[in-house]
Amino acid sequence: MADEERGNYTVDQDDRHMIHVHTFNTEADVACEHQHIIQAVTGPARDSGNSHVHRVRGRTSFLSEGAEGHWHWFDVVSGPAIAMPEDTHTHFIDGETSYNDGHSHTFSDVVGIAPDMEDDEEDDTCDDDHKYKKHKKYREEEPAEE
Repeated sequence: MADEERGNYTVDQDDRHMIHVHTFNTEADVACEHQHIIQAVTGPARDSGNSHVHRVRGRTSFLSEGAEGHWHWFDVVSGPAIAMPEDTHTHFIDGETSYNDGHSHTFSDVVGIAPDMEDDEEDDTCDDDHKYKKHKKYREEEPAEE
């Protein structure tokens, strides 16, 4: 999916406590008789139409070629969420690496599965709220000492 088809996206600053990310592990296609490993964690979800997308950027594995070697950079935006069983979802990612050492590589795959965030709002089985206490927006006012 081309970037222009993914639409504009924004990060809802009021919902930072709802941030979720995905892992991404794949191999780039062969170019110049070699390939690279790509491992990354997506950026936070960004609204896009009736769904959301994630930015994924980083650097491929290093390919050692005698005394020299190289890697490539990549920076892509995922497609919208793809529903999976048990209230989870994934995203399709495709792109091309930077042009280094006379070539680039293409890659495509899906990111690791993550829970649908709508369900997290209603999940009251977890009393671990430490993530909210780290930000002043979610801390309760300390009672004044007398």
